[in-house]
Amino acid sequence: MKESAFIFLKEWFHTYVQGFYSTDEQLQFHIRLKEEHTLRVLENAIRIATWLGCTYEQILGIKMAALLHDVGRFQQFQTYRTFNDALSVNHAQLGLEVLEESGILMRAGLSDKEQDIVKQAVLYHNRRHLPLGAIEDWLMPAKIIRDADKLDIFSMLVTKDKNTKIPPSLELQDANLYSVKIVEDILQGKLVEYPDIKTGNDLMLFRLSWIYDIYFSYSFSYILERGYLDQLIAMLPAKEDIACVHQCLRQYAQHRATPKTSV
Repeated sequence: MKESAFIFLKEWFHTYVQGFYSTDEQLQFHIRLKEEHTLRVLENAIRIATWLGCTYEQILGIKMAALLHDVGRFQQFQTYRTFNDALSVNHAQLGLEVLEESGILMRAGLSDKEQDIVKQAVLYHNRRHLPLGAIEDWLMPAKIIRDADKLDIFSMLVTKDKNTKIPPSLELQDANLYSVKIVEDILQGKLVEYPDIKTGNDLMLFRLSWIYDIYFSYSFSYILERGYLDQLIAMLPAKEDIACVHQCLRQYAQHRATPKTSV
């Protein structure tokens, strides 16, 4: 794997995304939102991989997977005007199809094994769980991309910058309601089930449950140091059970985090 292959893919990615640019303000906003998100996920992934002590070749593969992890999002939004996979298509599967149809990984000079590492990381970056018995060569890149992705989504939820903030989901009820079942699942250490999401608050709780799907202590420290948990909880109703969720997730994150001096 060579740095020139990554440079080639980065140039292709920017050209590909520019093909979706539009004078339609809503479309343009969402295309740029995902383009900029991709670049921040790339930065997060490099930091995690460096912290883990990955080799030069491993980091190159991780960079390629991070760059391409959301390549399906652009066609998804252009076609369906939503990023909600349940109302459109699985964007990871669509991303894999884009890579395979374009042949871009082969054109970049990647071997079959190197292509598989990138493809599997793209395919599994949004799955509820990674498959049991997965091959270690692509399992580590997939874990890194999953963490790097979540870190940036958290930042996009709490930011005050309207140009980088994730807009509210128009498909969900705008109400001061949330599911008791979802709260109970989180308190029991479970990831929230996507079909249980009915309101905007449910979606926020679903995203908070991702704390149970973080892999690396670096990522837990990152979340705690930037106050993401506190800020996200503050967006929910000030109820006793929500306070219990906050305490539960904070304790879990603190237990998994690296001491500040070693991050």
